[in-house]
Order: sequence, then C-alpha cells, then structure tokens
Amino acid sequence: MGQVILQSDLASLTKAELHVHLEGTVRPSTMEEFLGRSALPVSRVYSNLAGFVEVYGSAWAMMTKPGDYARMVREYCEDAMRAGIRYAEMHITTGARPFPCLMEAVEAASKERDIVMRFIVDVPRTFPIEVGFALLEGANGVPDVVGIGLGGAERGYPPEPFTPLFDEARSRGLRSMPHAGEDAGPESIRGALDALKAERIMHGVRAVDDPQLLAELSERKIPLAVCPTSNVMLGVATSLEEHPLRELWDAGITVSVNTDDPGYFGCDLVGEYAIAGRLLNLDREGYGRLALNSVESSFAPEGLKNKMRGDIADWIRRQ
Repeated sequence: MGQVILQSDLASLTKAELHVHLEGTVRPSTMEEFLGRSALPVSRVYSNLAGFVEVYGSAWAMMTKPGDYARMVREYCEDAMRAGIRYAEMHITTGARPFPCLMEAVEAASKERDIVMRFIVDVPRTFPIEVGFALLEGANGVPDVVGIGLGGAERGYPPEPFTPLFDEARSRGLRSMPHAGEDAGPESIRGALDALKAERIMHGVRAVDDPQLLAELSERKIPLAVCPTSNVMLGVATSLEEHPLRELWDAGITVSVNTDDPGYFGCDLVGEYAIAGRLLNLDREGYGRLALNSVESSFAPEGLKNKMRGDIADWIRRQ
C-alpha cells in the first residue's frame, strides 16, 4: 500500500507542469465570460478527443480581446502556485488573433515572481503545414518560446507530413514536443520519434501496446507527459483503474503527470499526483521521484532545475 499523504502536503511538493494548454486552463467563470461574446450557442458536449477539439476550438475562437491571454496567464499562475508548481511549459495556439497574444502572454508571465513560465508553439495537426510555419514565424526570436508541439485529433493526421516544420523549428533551437499515442496507436509515437525527432512525448500512453517501443522509450530516456484525468474524460482510458500509468512506470519510463486542460476537466495537479499515488502505491520517496521526473523532463534553466531538485529532496526528508 502507498503512504497516505495529505493533499496540503502534496501541494507543498515542488513540481513542474509540462503538458498544459494555456487556452485550456481557463477558469469556468472566465470561460462563461468569453463564451458570452458568441452570438450563437456554443456546444460543451463531447465524448472523445475529436468532439473535445471541436468544443475547445469554439471557445478558443472567443479569446480575441486584448487582455484575454494576460488574464489566462495570471489566473493559471494563481492556481498553479497553490498546487506547488514552480515551473511550467505552456502550449499556446496563437493564430487568427487581432492582437499579439503570444507577446501578451510572455509579458504577463514575466511579471510573475514565484513561477517561471515558458511557451510551446502548439500547431494543430488538422491544419495545413503552412499554418504551422506561420505560427513558428510568429514566435521567431522570442526567447521564452522553448519548443514546438503538434496537437489535435491524431487519427488520419499522422506526424510525418510535419517533418519539414519540425526540422526548421529545431534548426532555430526549439525542442520537439509533439502529442502522440493518445487516440492513435504506437505508430503515432514511432512517427513522432523518427520523423519529428521528439525529445518529449505528450501523452504517449499507447506505447504500452508495443513492448519494443516501450523498451526503446525507456532506454533512450524519452519522457512522457501523461494526463490521467484527461485520458479518462476523452475515452483514451476507460477508467483511472484501467489507465496504463502503472505499466509505463514499471517499464522505467520517465513519466510526469499533468492536467492538460484543467479548465475543462475540473482537475488540478495536486489531484493528478493523488491519482498517481493511488495507481502506483507511492510512498513519500515515490512522490518525490514523480516530481523529480517533471523537473528532469523539462527544458528549464539548469539553475532553476538545481533549486527544484533541492526543494524536492527537502520535501522527501520532511516527515
């Protein structure tokens, strides 16, 4: 049996969050305000990833006023601090905006004193590659942008056609962090590794369907940024009890747990750690290992990583 750790104690454990979408962090009250701008009713019903992407896109289309992105950054940071998050790599989709939303988000993040935020250019895989190049160009020269991602429904949209985009992004110093192995099988993960040279996989849970791939991820130390609640909400796993987190952990994969879109799924990172603790029978040292995984999987500055490693070690020692 795992060790019983109070939620307040888990909240004091220093963590990084590596798989979270800024537009998906929107608080329910803020979401209501944004959706009120629409002249037509906006559906909020979904049962799988494809349906969720439609709902998400409808809400995303309402985030068009200057100040919206700064507000979402501020509100995320307020919530993140309560969960012990000290560093976050945030996906952001910046196209079709009448104002420079990326720079607005970066500026808002720079004003935070207790949490460091970096951004990932989030390219929708259902859009033409030219859209991805436009998003990449919009982030050119922004030092707070550390990576490029590929999101959206996987089925019918494999990673390989995006190879030229990711090649260009990597030539500019960005890290490759695509979604793969969520609603498509291990072949999507294989494509992300081989074609996109992925350095971290978002989700990747379908790797358990291919023992050889699972072993390779472990041997190459390719981290997976896993989101248990999201996977259940979107039908990737039938229940938390059936979630493959245990198989990934036992295979020696460097897994972190994350919230993905907490504004939609009603979750927070303390809750995801509690779920992981139950599924993995974690004791205090195990929780520390999970938090350390988030730090080691990140592209945070080394000085900040060292500080977070020390804070985690102190938490483990504290009884």
